[in-house]
Amino acid sequence: MGNKTIGQEIRRVVKLRGLKVDELAKALNVSKPNIFDIYKRETIDTGLLERLCKVLNHNFFQPFSEKYQSETQKDSINIYKEQIDFLKNLVKEKEEMYRVLVKALDKKK
Repeated sequence: MGNKTIGQEIRRVVKLRGLKVDELAKALNVSKPNIFDIYKRETIDTGLLERLCKVLNHNFFQPFSEKYQSETQKDSINIYKEQIDFLKNLVKEKEEMYRVLVKALDKKK
């Protein structure tokens, strides 16, 4: 989230989703003034944040999750990323081999 407050980030996502304040208020079962109050907040109750995540289909917890990962978790993630990259390259190689073989079979027809 960078230097943005949680309220500013919520407002950004609401705008991105194209929701109006009254629509969000209704979805959360709160008043419109309460929504404007949320936009001003620097901190927020996790229960309310969880409700916002569901309504807006956005994980506001993710930046905090990444921020507080242990070195072991970071190492595991890097290993998985390397494995994914390896597998992607392997799939590309197999697809290219497949194209070459199909082309060779088409020439024999």
